[in-house]
Amino acid sequence: MRRQLIEALSYPKLLVQKIIVEQDCPHGSLFEATDDRCHHCEIGRECHWVNCLNEFDDFDGKATHTINASLRYGIKLVENLHSELRHNETTCKCEACMWVRDSQSLTEAFDARFVVNPYRQMD
Repeated sequence: MRRQLIEALSYPKLLVQKIIVEQDCPHGSLFEATDDRCHHCEIGRECHWVNCLNEFDDFDGKATHTINASLRYGIKLVENLHSELRHNETTCKCEACMWVRDSQSLTEAFDARFVVNPYRQMD
């Protein structure tokens, strides 16, 4: 499952990188914490998210929970980027909608592994 979570991050990462290139970023598509332009840029958070992903590109030292949280953020990004298209996300067959459904299923499957047993006595 860990490998699937990591692979699923590729799609939103590529979408954000494409937007960054279109914005003609002066920092080579890297979020610069000391630059005011980055803090006021309309894609600042997304750029920072991609930069964080690039920092732990191998993912070996990252907890699976962290990777899952990154994927959840990626799902929200894709949903927001495609919200103006007014697709029916439950039935649409476009790449974005299918990716969102698949990724949501993946994060739900990850979360289901940690569901509390209602019969287990809590201290």
